[in-house]
Amino acid sequence: MAESVVKTMDLMPEYLEKMFKDLMANVFQYDEESGEFSGIATESPLYGKQIYQAADGSGTTTDPELAALDEAGNPVSYYQTADGTYTTDASLAELDQFGNPIFATEGGVAPPTKIGFTDLQQKALDMLMGEKDPVTGEYSYSGLGAYKPYLDMAEDLYKKSEEAIDASTAMYDPLGQIQYDMKDVLDAEGNVIGQEKVAQMQDVLDAEGNVIGQEEVRKGGYKDYYNPFVEDVIDTTLADLSDIKDAETMKSRGEQIGLGAFGGSRGAVADSQFLQDYLRESARAGGELRSEAFDKAMGYSTNAFENAMTRGQTAGQMFQDLGTGIGALGEAAQALGFKDINAAFNVGSLEQGQLQAEYDAERQAQLEEAYEPFALLSFAADMMQGIPVSGTGLTAAGTPQGSPTANILTDTLGLDAGGGDGGLFSLGAKT
Repeated sequence: MAESVVKTMDLMPEYLEKMFKDLMANVFQYDEESGEFSGIATESPLYGKQIYQAADGSGTTTDPELAALDEAGNPVSYYQTADGTYTTDASLAELDQFGNPIFATEGGVAPPTKIGFTDLQQKALDMLMGEKDPVTGEYSYSGLGAYKPYLDMAEDLYKKSEEAIDASTAMYDPLGQIQYDMKDVLDAEGNVIGQEKVAQMQDVLDAEGNVIGQEEVRKGGYKDYYNPFVEDVIDTTLADLSDIKDAETMKSRGEQIGLGAFGGSRGAVADSQFLQDYLRESARAGGELRSEAFDKAMGYSTNAFENAMTRGQTAGQMFQDLGTGIGALGEAAQALGFKDINAAFNVGSLEQGQLQAEYDAERQAQLEEAYEPFALLSFAADMMQGIPVSGTGLTAAGTPQGSPTANILTDTLGLDAGGGDGGLFSLGAKT
């Protein structure tokens, strides 16, 4: 049975084949003579070409081998300015968000990045965590720790209130309250570990002014309120009593003279009686005056001490209330600081989001522009697939032929099988 093989091939029209080859040459092409590759597929559309200053003074170039060189032998690069022009001065270049100058490029797409904290957000963080003064080195707080100076002030006021209350609760001493100084308490190494009260001391002098000892310094007591004129009153009272005694004595002696008994025992008894009455009355009058003066001095000093206690307690309560108010003021200052920080950070977040959106939109536009050539090639390829084409068909058919050797062998076998004289392999007739 004969078998056949048929090959069919559709060939493009010449104009379409030429169009397709030109299209592919723009995408990728290899020059066998130079060994160079060309076409848009040989370079990434994401990367732009650096713009350099041309060495021949013609302006700009993207070929670093044709660029002008600086003193160090590096190509002189152009930088992008805010108004869209180019400059070789880095100090005039537009800066990115990290403060780096932006190189001028031709084509390409900006690398993806995230907009960092804005100045307002950084300011909010500084307000929160503490901003260091570059001159004094001190930190100013509006958030964390903003209450600390107020708390320190409140603590000082509470200490003053304790001192005022302690002073107002001391027992009254009619001789006067002992005055104290605060003295540092040191440990074995000489470090201050606390404070203690030490009584103030003063010298005690004799009549000649010699120091004979020491005693505590006292303040207040009844002596400060003792009437300095009491002794004058006593002296005057005693003088009046002496005058009365003398008058009574003269009167008694006159009576004795009238009776002729002057100088007798009765006169001596009368004079003795007058003297005793005088002494007794003098002691009584002096004692009463001194006792009255002492009682009044004690009353005045006690009232003064009690008034001082009341004032001390009032002052202590006032210091406590003031300390509480200042502590609350610190809390309010910190709370208001947090509000300012939160507002600043939120506004900064809006600014950060807007900048990020603007950057993303600009980069998306750059991506579309970079891939525009590929989009055009894709469009051309799609268009080619839809063009009605009349192709030329070529068909080749082949039929296998039998082997000549096989035919000869077949015929020979047939002759031999028939026998008889004159066979191909017969040597002669059979006998």
